[in-house]
Amino acid sequence: MTRPPIVGAPVWEAVMTAAGDRCQCQGACGKKHTDPQTKKPGRCTLVNGQRTSKRGVVTLLATPRDPVNEGDFHIAAALPATRLIAFCPDCYDGVRRIIKRAVKQLPPQSDGLFAAEEYRVDPASKKQADVGAA
Repeated sequence: MTRPPIVGAPVWEAVMTAAGDRCQCQGACGKKHTDPQTKKPGRCTLVNGQRTSKRGVVTLLATPRDPVNEGDFHIAAALPATRLIAFCPDCYDGVRRIIKRAVKQLPPQSDGLFAAEEYRVDPASKKQADVGAA
């Protein structure tokens, strides 16, 4: 088992106890976490404090269960342990990548609070239109 973080250790320990010191991802990261014995979808197999060849020692993160609405660090730091979930760094990065990709595909927001079309004035001449375009 790895040492808890300096800030928020009681909350982190409560999340890890609820998770059984194991990553709670069930495919939200985009990977198919299959159980090696039954070959059915299941939970990520990484355990807190486990040594892997790719990452070294795995330290699980306590992240919000709803990363879209509560993903801001300042909000997540104030959440109770019941609204947090344990993720390994690989699954956490996968979830963040999926959210970023989805946000990029959203239509752009409007320019401001008020519609400016009603205040638009047509140029009086072609020369004035060229100046306004620059």
